[in-house]
Amino acid sequence: MSKKPHEETRLAKYIERRVLELKARKSQLQIAGEAGFPNANMVTMIKNGSSKLALDRVPSMARSLECDQAYLMGLA
Repeated sequence: MSKKPHEETRLAKYIERRVLELKARKSQLQIAGEAGFPNANMVTMIKNGSSKLALDRVPSMARSLECDQAYLMGLA
């Protein structure tokens, strides 16, 4: 069994791209804090596919990534 079961998902790829696009304005730690995560590690785990984004975190994650909440929900 793969250690990163969600590595090839559209969600993981999208979050990785958005974090890179926002890098000039926000750190990954800031994005994680705005999304309600206590540290940036959870964002890393979602980006690399080792964890999924919980549905209750979608609204705050969408705000922190400055993206459409409905689109992110569709990926989650």
